[in-house]
Amino acid sequence: MSEEVPDKLNLPGIDESKASDESIVREHARLRRQHVAGSPIAFFSSMALILVVVFAWFYLRRHMAGYDAQMYLSERGAIHAFNTWEPAGAGVVKSPYELGQELFTARCASCHMANGEGMAGNFPPLAGSEWVLHEESSLPIKVVLAGLGGPITVKGQPYNGNMVSMVADLDDQSVANIVTYIRQSWGNEASEVTADQVAAVKDEIGSRGPWTGPELQSYFE
Repeated sequence: MSEEVPDKLNLPGIDESKASDESIVREHARLRRQHVAGSPIAFFSSMALILVVVFAWFYLRRHMAGYDAQMYLSERGAIHAFNTWEPAGAGVVKSPYELGQELFTARCASCHMANGEGMAGNFPPLAGSEWVLHEESSLPIKVVLAGLGGPITVKGQPYNGNMVSMVADLDDQSVANIVTYIRQSWGNEASEVTADQVAAVKDEIGSRGPWTGPELQSYFE
């Protein structure tokens, strides 16, 4: 004997007198969503998926070079700076040459160039220059202290410019550091200059404007 099909479906949320195939399908989908949302399996599956996504993000950020390398390197640099920080005045003391290089870069390199080659026809070179390498260190000291203007010849090439003093605000040791740097860089091999030598030249020349070539010609006679 076959089972009888009930006249009414008794589905909650549906007015059976107005029920249609479409409304039944919608109600069935709603009930299914409620069942899934309240399921422990669905909850723990969602949590596991979130944890996987978060872990993947941190892993890529930390280890994948193309993902966020700049931030990672920045963090590494900050950590290194923190671990190697020392109080002011601590650590290795810079040599006169190193201090001279810093001053030269800030005050002289814009004309004479960082490589000491100068600019042809405008600013004479310091590399291999007879003015820099002269055995009498008083020559480059005088030029650095007071400047140099007018026509001169450097390494056989004529120049006619105006170099003003760029060190009027520096102490004797700082001037000595600059002269030492230019006398010992770019293949130059000349003696180091001391603060006492700079002070002696200052006493000799006093306060004056830039030198001219003829005034210093005696160094080359």
